[in-house]
Amino acid sequence: MSVILDAIETKKLGGTLSEETIREFVEGYTAGSTPDYQMSALLMAIFIQGMDYGETLALTRAMAESGERHSFPDCVDKHSTGGVGDKVSLTSLPIVAACGAPVAKLSGRGLGATGGTIDKLEAIPGFSATLSRERFERQVEEIGLAIVEAGELAPADKAIYALRDATGTVDSLPLIGSSIVSKKAATGAGRLLYDVKRGSGAFMKTTEEARDLADLLVRLSENLGIRSSALISEMDNPLGSAIGNALEIRESVRLLKGEEVPADLAEMVRRVAVRLLELAGVEGPETAVEKAIRSGAAFEKLGDFVWAQGGDPNALENLPVSDPAREVLATRGGYIAIVHATGIGRAALALGAGRVKKSDRIDHGAGVEILAKTGDRVEEGDPIARLHGERAAERAAKLVMDAFELSGEPVEPPPAILDSL
Repeated sequence: MSVILDAIETKKLGGTLSEETIREFVEGYTAGSTPDYQMSALLMAIFIQGMDYGETLALTRAMAESGERHSFPDCVDKHSTGGVGDKVSLTSLPIVAACGAPVAKLSGRGLGATGGTIDKLEAIPGFSATLSRERFERQVEEIGLAIVEAGELAPADKAIYALRDATGTVDSLPLIGSSIVSKKAATGAGRLLYDVKRGSGAFMKTTEEARDLADLLVRLSENLGIRSSALISEMDNPLGSAIGNALEIRESVRLLKGEEVPADLAEMVRRVAVRLLELAGVEGPETAVEKAIRSGAAFEKLGDFVWAQGGDPNALENLPVSDPAREVLATRGGYIAIVHATGIGRAALALGAGRVKKSDRIDHGAGVEILAKTGDRVEEGDPIARLHGERAAERAAKLVMDAFELSGEPVEPPPAILDSL
């Protein structure tokens, strides 16, 4: 019996796969010698029967070692499980780099309502996320911050993830954990923070589910030699006020210049930056973060990073957004009880800010600005959101209107960070 057939038979009966078996079927699928239909059968057996921790670690290691690997033992990195308006990488990483902790990050593009960091950065004229290995390493050393497209790291994960997406086996904790950590291990940063989102606008819907994933991510990373930590953050509401690529860059610039931004975004970014500096062993991280913002060093670091990757730093403060701009008005008075992140994300997607298929072309200037956050009091006719873009504008306006839920009683905004480990 072949390795893949043996693995299918073992797992469908609830058995445990050996590390050697896992490595062999990963290598076989990556090389193209294992057909999709057999790997699909194995993924479904894993989805139904699960994997114990030893199997999950073996799968993570095998996928991490399936292609080239970087080595940045002194660098920090962060990974978010994805959310609406999540611009924390754009803001926290320049702060951390300005505080003396070098950052090496490989990132991806967005699909659906969750935007990708690379898409957001490409809203900056001239910016390139494609660097050679040598240039990537040199920029980390010279600038202290590089964010590039993930490329061919962990090719086994890339192939297996595409199959999971097509076979309904995405939402398996061992498969999710091994997928995330294999790419991070291949990136090579020595210190890593996971931001695990929880809520209606996130993949993990409950705090308990998010904590289970966070525990697994940290444990896998530590076993692969990466010093790791995790935060669990709220994603029932969008983060900040900007949803859309250029809009999110503009909001990030305001934060890095020390200007006023929504409290949830300010809290989240500072907490992430402090935790990353703690992982890097920087003393007095809270003071360092505030000094980097107040002195202008964080914004200057963003400009240096953008310039190094071919972008125009002078465009950062005045990035164009799509016309026409249309305001959505409150239909009655009350307190904002929640702004459903899922609805706002779908509205931004309808306007052209994201992709339904990987081949879709995005409008970098499209998106939604939230003008009233949870806890705010609004009156009938007050503007609660502003839409940018002309694709499916009527549908987007309806989605935004439905996303706002009002209460007759005052509402306390939820904390940005729900738990940490």
